Amino acid sequence: MARTIPTCRLLLGIAPLALSGAAAHAAAETSTDLYWHGQRAEIARHDEEAIAAYRRLLSRLPDSAVASSRLFDAALRTGNIAEALRAQRAAVLAGSADGDAQLLFFVEAFRGRKWDVATNVIAQLEREGDFAFMVPVMKGLLEQRQTRSGGLDLDDLRESPLAAFYADDQLIYADLVAGRLKQAQMRLRAFRGFDEPHGRALALYAIAAMKTGGEADFAAALERQIGVEADHPQAGPVTPEIALAAQFSRLAHALAEQKQPEKGLYFARLAYWVAPTDDAAKLALAEMLAKQGAVDAAQAMLTSITESSAFWMAAVGVKLEITADPAKALAVATAASTARPDAKNLKLFRARALEQAGDRAAAIAIYRDLTAPAGNEGGLRPRAYVYLMLASALDAQGQWPDARAALEQALQIEPANPQALNYLGYSLLERREDIARGFALVSRAHQLAPQSAAIADSLGWAYFLTGDVEKAIPLLEVAAQAEGGDVAINEHLGDAYWRVGRRIEARFSWRAAAVQASGAASERLTRKIDLGWSEEVAAP
Repeated sequence: MARTIPTCRLLLGIAPLALSGAAAHAAAETSTDLYWHGQRAEIARHDEEAIAAYRRLLSRLPDSAVASSRLFDAALRTGNIAEALRAQRAAVLAGSADGDAQLLFFVEAFRGRKWDVATNVIAQLEREGDFAFMVPVMKGLLEQRQTRSGGLDLDDLRESPLAAFYADDQLIYADLVAGRLKQAQMRLRAFRGFDEPHGRALALYAIAAMKTGGEADFAAALERQIGVEADHPQAGPVTPEIALAAQFSRLAHALAEQKQPEKGLYFARLAYWVAPTDDAAKLALAEMLAKQGAVDAAQAMLTSITESSAFWMAAVGVKLEITADPAKALAVATAASTARPDAKNLKLFRARALEQAGDRAAAIAIYRDLTAPAGNEGGLRPRAYVYLMLASALDAQGQWPDARAALEQALQIEPANPQALNYLGYSLLERREDIARGFALVSRAHQLAPQSAAIADSLGWAYFLTGDVEKAIPLLEVAAQAEGGDVAINEHLGDAYWRVGRRIEARFSWRAAAVQASGAASERLTRKIDLGWSEEVAAP
């Protein structure tokens, strides 16, 4: 993982200590040259060249934390497990390894069937403590990898709330590996994570297992629940490797959400290394690569997920998310929709791509078609979601009355949909149409999704508009901390600060908003920064 080491200490760390005179000078110069060679190669994105330089540096200075760290980071970016292992072993010997180094050793042992080594790694994780919550899952999967039976020890899970939290899907994977379909069905009925990437992947594997095992009715019900079309390609059989990859992928997404993308990439690499043919692991790795700015590598990984895969449609969705050029995104969506013209989810992807390309009228036509009752047959995402997309397009097109009607339709279908509640509530507040109802709607949204920064901002702004600025500020501060680059959130916070006399902080917030602002918002913020707040320049 990337480690923060001051440059002056870094250079000291690669200087030999046991030599003297001209020999010491030559050796120090050579080591320094190797380090800077690697740094220049990294900056130029020549990672293989960087790996070669850092590998030579580590051979020269096997106790150097800097050399092992730089080699590991470069190996992680390229997916070179051999060099990653070399770097982590050196870091362990030097006493500079992170606690998650043992996870890589476990992956190597697991895929190489080195059962004694894997058992020793688990014992080491238990002693070190940092990742002990993963031990019950690792023990269970190790047993299943050797015997194809057994599973997780529930007593072990009960000892750690964190272990239990990250094992709700693993209990089902263990049942699927062992062929315990009835028990898996019971747990699937109680599972609440289908809206998350790990839950959707689990459902796709469970659907395939149920169909293979003669449980077609349950499989069809699960298809309807997660919104896939009945003729979608099937996932392959569940193996302990796939289950372990699912655990690492889930942690990768969790770490990325916690603003730790480097750690997220590491866990996604672990998932891919343990199950390199698993398309769910490829999908997670592509997402983590994109978050690190390695978009070309992410696109290549997504392209390796073919149309015959149960995860192909999800891969198309990620491709669209990471394709910056609207014309290229539209080409991707159009090609996918042409390949499967009856796939309604692909029509939805194409509508979104049309919006981004500026053809909202065509997008609105598709959304309207998909919101028709017949349009929801065959596995489309819930109609409330499509109504939200329709409302957004209509709103951007300047057709607010029609957008409001679409939002009302979404809430008729799903009265407890936090996104619909927030969108309609904030819109009513922003337009000053019905502040009382807007306040009630965003309050309900915040109860349902208290972790959402956008919804916290809406509720904070509702308090501001109703005159309760003291309640507004904590909510707006939480939202700004979570989404530091958001223009509206920072402007709202600045206005609230000004109202209570915190004028220096107000200008700091307005400047933060101004960095990304454009058009009327940019002009309004400039005036506030220069002249202060007034009704004329209040945030909408």
